[in-house]
Amino acid sequence: MKCITEKEHSCGSINYLCASIGGSSMTCYVLRGKKGDMLIDTGISLVYKSLREYISHYDIRYILLTHAHTDHDGNAARLRKELNAEIFLSGRDRELVGHFERQPVKATSPRYRVRNIQQNVCGRMRLFRSAPYTPDILLGSDRNILHEYGFDAETVPLPGHTLGSVGVLSEGVLYCGDAFTAMWGKPDITPHAASPAAMVCSLERILELSPEWLATGHGLPVKMSEARAVIRKYLLMHRHQLK
Repeated sequence: MKCITEKEHSCGSINYLCASIGGSSMTCYVLRGKKGDMLIDTGISLVYKSLREYISHYDIRYILLTHAHTDHDGNAARLRKELNAEIFLSGRDRELVGHFERQPVKATSPRYRVRNIQQNVCGRMRLFRSAPYTPDILLGSDRNILHEYGFDAETVPLPGHTLGSVGVLSEGVLYCGDAFTAMWGKPDITPHAASPAAMVCSLERILELSPEWLATGHGLPVKMSEARAVIRKYLLMHRHQLK
């Protein structure tokens, strides 16, 4: 497993650990706060050792999960216990914890149809299920809830990949989970969505927000200037298909 952090590849002021396993990458982030720091996503169990070492330099008191897929919440239960940290999760993804089949995904493009079948099959296997946990704070309509916990940040609903996918906007960076991706080393549309229609709306929201950086759940953070054309092309194609 190869890991890259901001020490090897700086992306503005973003603190991150990007772990590559078998050609697939997953990325976790740390947001500094006035009352302790927050870990955004936790990766799968294979990432645990590297992630634990990385966050040892921070005061992690909170864990925010952009959504409840195992490659994002796989270490949530263990880290919560070890760090005595509180877990944030969207209320709409609460049903999804350990139960991928409750929100089956669809391909966002014809080229991902075969991959999408594999995704739904693997998601139902016990091997790919996270250890159970109960969120401490359910994210909903209050976008300023993170202010109460000492963060200069707001939550941004980004449904589509899952029905409860959520992002965090802070200082020009949108930590967007799988609302957008860079898993293949370049900006791209996420291959799967529980609701492709909702994902389109979330992509439009990202364009509207126009942050400087997109801190994606897979791959290194990308500049919005590089992602914008990819998003616009996909939205244009989607609108054409609806006509």
